Amino acid sequence: MIALQLVGSTSSKLFFDLSILYAKKVTQPKGFELLFVVAYPDGKWTVTKNIEQRDEIITLQKMMDRVQHAALVIPHMFCEKGLTSLRILFEDTLQIPLVGSSGHVLKKAQDKYLTKIIAHDIGVQVPKGIKLTTSTDIQTVYNSLNFPLIVKPNFTDNSDGLSLVQSSAELEAAVAYAFSFDDEILVESYIDGREIRGAILELNGKFITLPFIEYGVNSERPIRQRADKYKFNDEGDLLSQSEKINIPATCPALVNQTLQVRLNQMMIAMHKSLGCRDFSMFDFRIDALTGQPYLLEAGLFWSFSESSMISNMIQANDEDLEQITQQIWLQTIKRRK
Repeated sequence: MIALQLVGSTSSKLFFDLSILYAKKVTQPKGFELLFVVAYPDGKWTVTKNIEQRDEIITLQKMMDRVQHAALVIPHMFCEKGLTSLRILFEDTLQIPLVGSSGHVLKKAQDKYLTKIIAHDIGVQVPKGIKLTTSTDIQTVYNSLNFPLIVKPNFTDNSDGLSLVQSSAELEAAVAYAFSFDDEILVESYIDGREIRGAILELNGKFITLPFIEYGVNSERPIRQRADKYKFNDEGDLLSQSEKINIPATCPALVNQTLQVRLNQMMIAMHKSLGCRDFSMFDFRIDALTGQPYLLEAGLFWSFSESSMISNMIQANDEDLEQITQQIWLQTIKRRK
């Protein structure tokens, strides 16, 4: 069976490099042949068995003609189009079963403010916050929230445009910085405490919760920045994932039973409410004073490589990554039937 790997970016070199970084290490379960369909920022496409080799450059229409025989498609794209409209193209137009959540669901999850609203409506606790546009009076922040605050773009990932603001003297610059990435931004209360990432698998109608990852934030480094996630060269080109020296990642994290039950409940509720499929991942802050968990964001990505976060959680649980991957992919194919 052909497992089509949707890779690259139609918009930027950074997103292209990030996609390649994960996709070139994708697990290949038994019974599947990997075929890569690569999107380039110049609008061209390649269909190849070797992701490192740029084969014949073709148009979108020719690419669509060549992939019709695929059994399923596994998306590895991080740009907005790759997360939304291209997922919809492959699943709804080409009728190829897609692993993970649909482009419609990703469009919701990428909207951080909308995710907060959905969470609040189902009783999942989130930091108090407001959305600003370029026409919003900054005085709204002072009227609604107390310092310290987190300021971040509403739609970007990888901590781009993110700031921790301790006082009014820092707010204006942080807002301008966030607006340089997006025309909608979030300003929300900062939750001092542990940072925990959790994930669940949905297999055969049942939810499987995985070991948690804890990011070792501290008083000197209270939030994770872009450099804590990826390593870049002096020209700004992506090299690899970061070595997580400044903010180490621990998996499995030490989580007591009460907190574990609550986090699992929150993740399953969000998975259902967003309309996720197959897997989902969520970031939390655990209030240092009250012990209460707060949902920060939803992340519906999994590259099925050993270096990805969900893969790390699976292996920390002494599970076979290739076997789990095979089960998820076969489950996806059954959706077509």
